[in-house]
Amino acid sequence: MKTYQKIILALIICAIAFGAILWIKKGRESAPQIPMREAVPVEAIKARTGTILRRRSAVGKLSAVQSVVLRPEVTGKISKIYFKEGEEVKEGEPLYKIEDGIYKAKVKEAEARLAQAKEEYNRIVRLLEKEFATLQARDKALADMQVAEANLDQVKIDLENTVIKAPFSGVIGLSNVSVGAAVSPNVDLATIVDLDPINVDFSIPESYLPFVHVGDIVDVTVEDIDILPVEATIKAISPEISHETLQVVLRAQMPNKELAYRPGFFARVLVLAGTIENAVLVPTTAIEREGDEEYVLRVVDNISVRTPVSTGLQEGNEIEITHGVKEGELVITAGGFKAVDGTEVTVVNKLEE
Repeated sequence: MKTYQKIILALIICAIAFGAILWIKKGRESAPQIPMREAVPVEAIKARTGTILRRRSAVGKLSAVQSVVLRPEVTGKISKIYFKEGEEVKEGEPLYKIEDGIYKAKVKEAEARLAQAKEEYNRIVRLLEKEFATLQARDKALADMQVAEANLDQVKIDLENTVIKAPFSGVIGLSNVSVGAAVSPNVDLATIVDLDPINVDFSIPESYLPFVHVGDIVDVTVEDIDILPVEATIKAISPEISHETLQVVLRAQMPNKELAYRPGFFARVLVLAGTIENAVLVPTTAIEREGDEEYVLRVVDNISVRTPVSTGLQEGNEIEITHGVKEGELVITAGGFKAVDGTEVTVVNKLEE
């Protein structure tokens, strides 16, 4: 090959190499630059174990310890009403009077019949001693006398029942009848209610039943009346659990000296059912929700890890974790809205040991 040919070939090779270098450089300059992803700053805290009060709030309804509708035992006309509607009455205090003239007459008649029966019985006994009467005659006379005694007792009871008395101390309601009204045993006269103390009935889940006992104290608040809760004592626990709600009904009693509470009022009831020891606790801000699922973002090797959890009781700003997080594990409490499962994070707050 001649010298000039070699020179031309070398120039061609150099031109090709130079063009390739320019093409590669231009390609690199035009290629999009992928920025380095920065770690998301978050605040986190270690889950701790502690003691938490087992609290349960429920809606209760007030009811009277005793309540009865007064009805007459005898028929007649009301001759007197002794009480003022809505006032307190004492046990045994007269409330209504039914005209008793006919019942007094029946007592006199029954007394006369009894006297006659006694006289007849005594006469038969004397005759029997002289063998002028039979044992059958004596027995019949005795039976007649006993029937007369029973009749007298009955009419005396009817006479007593013309006065209708309070069966227990309480507050008398509105009278359904007035003086002169004809009444019978199927007529409602008024209602008497024992308001002090007063019951409050409420329900709790069956899971609380082992921790609640008769004699325990609950806090009751009646809206628009109470500023501070009133203590009530659990008096009874229903033996049955509702199949629909899986709850059990409890009855507590609380004082009502001022008679401010009335049956039918609704109340808030706070049940303190002991404590839970060694409960795993995290701040409530650590809990995230998506649909029905609750979860937290744990920090593992500076990576956020979405972890489903089950929560229990809440006290203040902390909530119990019953499943999903262990003591000492790091959970995100702030900044988590920028992080998802698998995001690189940086904990910016100081962690307590």
